[in-house]
Parts: sequence; C-alpha cells; structure tokens
Amino acid sequence: MENFDAGHGSRMVKNRDIPLLSRVLYTMQDVRSLESRLEWQRDRMFSITQNLSGMPGRKGGKPHGFDAALAAIDELNEQQCERLRGYIRELKTAERIINGMPSRMMRTFVVMLYVENLPAAVVQRELNMTRRGFENARNAVEQAEDMERVKWSERFCEEGNF
Repeated sequence: MENFDAGHGSRMVKNRDIPLLSRVLYTMQDVRSLESRLEWQRDRMFSITQNLSGMPGRKGGKPHGFDAALAAIDELNEQQCERLRGYIRELKTAERIINGMPSRMMRTFVVMLYVENLPAAVVQRELNMTRRGFENARNAVEQAEDMERVKWSERFCEEGNF
C-alpha cells in the first residue's frame, strides 16, 4: 500500500492497521456533516411551521413544504444512524489497535500522525523528536506488518521529553 507524503513523494506502507486508523477521522467528519444537514432541516421545518398559512398545497404528487421537510429529516436520520454504526465500528477497531500498543509514546505518535492526521513537522515538534528519530519511528511503524509487530524504541524520542 502506498501513502503520499508531501515532503518525500510516495512512501511504501506495509502496516495494515494504518488505513484502519486513518479512516476514523474521515468517518467522524461524515457524521458531523450529516449532523449539520439534519440541524439545517430542523431549522427549515421550524421556519415552515411558522409560515403555514392554511392555504391548500400544490398539486402534482411531490412532497413540498412541511411534508418535504419531514421526508428529508427521516432520510437524514436513517443515514445518520447508519453512519454512526459505522463510526462506532471504526472507533472500536481503532481502540483495540491503539490499546494493544505497549508503549505510551508509540500510542501518542500513532494517534497524532495517523488518527489526527497532523503534519509530520507538528508531531516531531510536539514529541520533541529529532528528524532522524522521527523518520526511524515512522519507518518502524509503517514497515511492520501491523501495530503489534512494530519494533518500537523509546530512543526515537529524546530522553525526559515525554
């Protein structure tokens, strides 16, 4: 599997857990997007309710006004429930992977870089890693078969900084 890194071009990533961890952020963003659409529909429904005039609706069989808003809210609720179930599955998988890591520093490194999708420079600075230490840590994580098989060394980070 390949992963594009702006600073280094293409990187070969062998670790099968990294894509699973990376999906958490995107799934969470999908859920948030649906929540904002649902809120918009609720606001729309409130506005329609306030502007009801008692006039008979348009003919033509297509729902409009209040009926259309109710139909849209039902559809969004169904989508949101489905996405939330997917999000919960992704979170449980990510939690299992992260909790299986023996080193607290490794967990922090992996969450910052692959779950939160922070830039490499930010991770390096926040964890007070040298450039070489960061690259060694990243290679150790990406070249392992999965997170359980990563050969993590606390020497990737400078002593006393975490």
